[in-house]
Amino acid sequence: MMRIGVSLLALGLMACTPPASEAPATTTTAEIPAASTSGRMGCDANASRDWSAVGSQYYIIEAEAHGATCAEAVATIRIKSTEGQVLFTHDYPTRDVSLAFNPNGDQTGLREEIESWTQNASETGTAAELPAWPAGAQAPPGFQPAVARNVYEQARGNQSALFCYPDGGESNACIAVAGTHATLLGSKTPERP
Repeated sequence: MMRIGVSLLALGLMACTPPASEAPATTTTAEIPAASTSGRMGCDANASRDWSAVGSQYYIIEAEAHGATCAEAVATIRIKSTEGQVLFTHDYPTRDVSLAFNPNGDQTGLREEIESWTQNASETGTAAELPAWPAGAQAPPGFQPAVARNVYEQARGNQSALFCYPDGGESNACIAVAGTHATLLGSKTPERP
């Protein structure tokens, strides 16, 4: 029985082997250019992370930067719903956001900086951490508002989810997010005596 099995196997192998008279198949090779790290020339980086906000709200934080050089790159930060709806987006020349980006950086540094930029700089993740805006004052202490006092105080009172990120040399922009609405409240700034 074993001999029959071995004989059939040998016969099968011979049937699959091309006759010796046939010329072997020719193969050609082509020079394949080295793949670039991005689809374009210059300095590019991007990052994305999930953000689990207060109240079981989930969002996606995306950041990217593109430029002919890293010093000329423009960075974009974006907050999206888990369904892909863009709730907030803003562009910044990287040279204007020295708190986050090294103006003399390179491609590797930019990738690391973009990744860091997607991390929430808010201490608690809620708008309640922001300073109160006293009635009659032009602004809350240590905060440069981008909205009217009632919108700012409503976000604080509702304890809206808060995402903050560097937007200058000493400031962090803060976005209040509730459901599918995001509002740029303004920027936390160091208090000056």
